[in-house]
Amino acid sequence: MPDYPASPEQLLARIGELEAQLARHDLERACFAMLSTHMAEGFCVLELFDGPHGPLSDYRYILSNDACLRHTGHDKQMGQTVRELIPDEADAWVPRFAEVLRTGQSTHFEQRLKISDRLLSISAHRLGRASDRRVAVLFTGVPASQQARDLLYEQAEKRMDRAVTNSRLLGELVDHSLANVFAADCSLRLVAINRTARETFERLHGISPKVGDHVREILAGQPQIMEKFQPLWPRVIAGESFIEMVSIGPPDAPRHYEMRYNPLRDAEGQICGGYLFAYDITSRVLEQERLSQAEEALRQSQKMEAIGQLTGGIAHDFNNLLGGIVGALELADKRMTQGRQQDSRHMLGIARQNTSRATALVQRLLAFARQQALVPQPVDAHHLVADMHDLIHSSLDRHIEYVDATLAGQWLVCVDPSQLESTLLNLCINARDAMTQGGTLRISSANCQMDAAQAASLQLPAGQYLHIQVEDNGCGMTQEISARAAEPFFTTKPLGQGTGLGLSMAYGFVRQSAGQLSIDSAPGHGTCIHLYLPRGLPGSTPQADDTEQMIKPSSTGQSLILLVEDQTTLRLVMREVLEEHGFQVQDYEDGHTVLHALAEGIRPDMLVVDIGLPGDLDGYQVTNACWAIDEHVPALFITGYDGAIDNSRISGSPPIALLHKPFELTRLTAKVEELLIAARSKPA
Repeated sequence: MPDYPASPEQLLARIGELEAQLARHDLERACFAMLSTHMAEGFCVLELFDGPHGPLSDYRYILSNDACLRHTGHDKQMGQTVRELIPDEADAWVPRFAEVLRTGQSTHFEQRLKISDRLLSISAHRLGRASDRRVAVLFTGVPASQQARDLLYEQAEKRMDRAVTNSRLLGELVDHSLANVFAADCSLRLVAINRTARETFERLHGISPKVGDHVREILAGQPQIMEKFQPLWPRVIAGESFIEMVSIGPPDAPRHYEMRYNPLRDAEGQICGGYLFAYDITSRVLEQERLSQAEEALRQSQKMEAIGQLTGGIAHDFNNLLGGIVGALELADKRMTQGRQQDSRHMLGIARQNTSRATALVQRLLAFARQQALVPQPVDAHHLVADMHDLIHSSLDRHIEYVDATLAGQWLVCVDPSQLESTLLNLCINARDAMTQGGTLRISSANCQMDAAQAASLQLPAGQYLHIQVEDNGCGMTQEISARAAEPFFTTKPLGQGTGLGLSMAYGFVRQSAGQLSIDSAPGHGTCIHLYLPRGLPGSTPQADDTEQMIKPSSTGQSLILLVEDQTTLRLVMREVLEEHGFQVQDYEDGHTVLHALAEGIRPDMLVVDIGLPGDLDGYQVTNACWAIDEHVPALFITGYDGAIDNSRISGSPPIALLHKPFELTRLTAKVEELLIAARSKPA
């Protein structure tokens, strides 16, 4: 029941309070009406409700002022829903106010109203309880100047973010790069180093450098590296960019690096230091070594293929020579028993001539087949082709005529002689295979002075060249085949009769020698291979072969010679002739018996030793064992192989020499006498 006033005075007082409250409410309404009408800010009260789009998915305007209409561009709002007024934008606005209603947390945000293209600054607050579903919104348009400032600020922030992101990304890329990256100031103090460089340095040198460290202090324990690095830094500081290749690590397992040096410049472009990108190219170097080995194996396989082609012809020639030797020796023996001494000596002379011819043929074949490093040098093509006569002749069939039309006195060429031999021999074999019915093989040469136009047609610089032609009158080639003839593994021969590498290897050799190879051919008209090789400067005069000079031996008394040769017949003959010349000789057939004799106390004045002894001790090892006892003993090496003494296999420096089998016995005694005299005249 209402609590009415108990007296008239109380009633009057209560009426006065109510009138005062009404007056305040009227004032507030008047103020609100005035503010609502005249304020610049938009104001509205929204009532959210559930709609077809879900709970709290729409709202209705239940109160709004004139500024609200101006800012939003609407003609009318009261009683209308947002999905009626701006259906395309409703989903961008409703969730904002629904969140305020659910949480009761006021919010402030800026959002563009697309229908009026105005950026609005909005404050939203829940009215009453959540169940009332009302939100009051106060907002104003953001001035253009403010928008411009905000846009500039936003763009600046984005650029800054991008710059920071790019810087961070660049840092991460550099840090995770496979390259070792160092940067240092002009005084060699590190200003940057990436993770790869730190890990590499720690792995190789046991320390992990960091920014601020001095390079000289870091490399204090690595004088060899500092010695290489120190003269390079002034070049960087002077503004030079360059690349250096270095090898770091133990000799048996070095790491190879490509070092790219560049100057470091500040914002004004002044040099303030330098930076280094070091790339580990060990795998590339090893791959290049494997490739070089494969190329060398390929070159050698071409020689072996050519030797295989030569086998039949050489066997035929060698059998003829052996037949002549055997027949001459039989006749010499018969004439000796008949007392016909002069005829016997004549037959022995024929046997000796055939032996010399067989020796020359074998030595030439060994020289062609040997593996050796490619060494370009001045070569006389005429002499080289003349020396190859027996090899080329042996490779041809009987019904093919061979003509050497090269001329003496022509220009030298700077090439590897072994490769030129291999190229010419393979071209001759190709020519032979093209002349199945017989024909003529001709090798000729001519000096060629090329002007710019002539050289350009051959893709060569103008200059002086030796023009070598290998020409046959065989079956010839079509234009299509000749165009592909120099391709690796291209061949028209039946399976198993050629690899297709001969002409491609010839082409590669000529191009590596700064020359050119071309082919002229037509079916039924033969083929001519043209080699253009650049003129080489004359070299030093070749030393005369050791078989062309004779040294008259002088007496050396009863010198003791230790002879080591596993071929019994040759050993007995050598011992016989040496003893005949006044030497004492102790002969052995292998290295172990020699070592036993040395251990027993034998002390020779000289060694005559075969390099290729049987078993696990060769001539070099036997010689080194003797020199370990007496380092002054001279040594004469003998061998049935082509080549020179391998100085890396010997440990002493007494007089030494080499004889190639077979040799004349007078050469043996002359060399022994020569070395003994040299040893005695050499200061101890």
